[in-house]
Amino acid sequence: MNSVMDFSGSVINQEIVDDEGSVLPGYVPYLSLVFKMIITTAILLLSGWVVYTIKITGSLHKPHNIFVANLLISGMIATLLLSAVPCTMMISFQLGVESFLGCFAWQLRFLPFHVNNISLVIIAADKVLAITSPFKHKRMMSARVIAAVISGSWLLAVVPTVYNLVNVSKGVEVLEYGACIVEENSLLTFALAFVLPMITSSILMVILNAHLTIRAYQVHKQIEREMSLSGQSENVITLKKKQHNIRRNRKPIITLLVVVFGSISINVALAAFYLVGRLWITSPTYHDVMEYVIAPNTGLVARFIHPLVYGLYFKQVRKPMIACLKRFVRMSKVNSVAPQP
Repeated sequence: MNSVMDFSGSVINQEIVDDEGSVLPGYVPYLSLVFKMIITTAILLLSGWVVYTIKITGSLHKPHNIFVANLLISGMIATLLLSAVPCTMMISFQLGVESFLGCFAWQLRFLPFHVNNISLVIIAADKVLAITSPFKHKRMMSARVIAAVISGSWLLAVVPTVYNLVNVSKGVEVLEYGACIVEENSLLTFALAFVLPMITSSILMVILNAHLTIRAYQVHKQIEREMSLSGQSENVITLKKKQHNIRRNRKPIITLLVVVFGSISINVALAAFYLVGRLWITSPTYHDVMEYVIAPNTGLVARFIHPLVYGLYFKQVRKPMIACLKRFVRMSKVNSVAPQP
């Protein structure tokens, strides 16, 4: 039997059984807890490593990288909320004490989640401006403007967050699994408040990057046409500079697309399995595994994609990260062999 506590404080007895009447294995909550701790540690370490590298490396003090740092910081906060609240609930259940964190605290993840979505659009828009109007971009993106854009992303995220907190049911706490189950009557509102912003930001991202792809193709065709007419004219030189600028910004754009499509793929796959199960699968075990294990941990996997791609795939960040690690290892060796007083 699992203790399920609603927000009125009453306790509901809920059996987690399948069609044959067998309970879920008792080790499942422990596996989920260990997974949360491992992936949370990995996300925080890798994200912190990327952010620290951007901070101490002068060549990375560019608008794109600063916006990436904001994306990763919001992801770290979202990860802490996605992991700390369920882990606290699960540990409290095992110790037999009342959890001081519940589903209301878990709902606060909406704020960094929306900042994540807004940051992705900001990064894409910054690249569009950098490619289409490089001189205007360099003149506009001062430290004050960058700070204002980042602050604006957090302030803007407050609006949907407040809407989510007010309109989305706080759900039911399943303490053993550290899960917060949204009630049926607020499931649609939850989808609109949580899934719709992610879809909207992804569509904007695709549109912006499609615009850049079309722009690159147009410049390439212009160069071919001008060279066939007048050879290495001044206009061709100007167009080649534009082409070079597009190629220089291509890797950050590809990196951004990998991040977006990776996150979308994970969330779409989860939604598909979740909805298919709701419609055609009757086994309570399937639903319990999806509700208590798969769905909560999938959010953490999606957060892990951001630092993984930016830290390992994006060479401009990866090289300084490795150099930073080597300096840290050398310093550790020096400290370890230094004579003790």
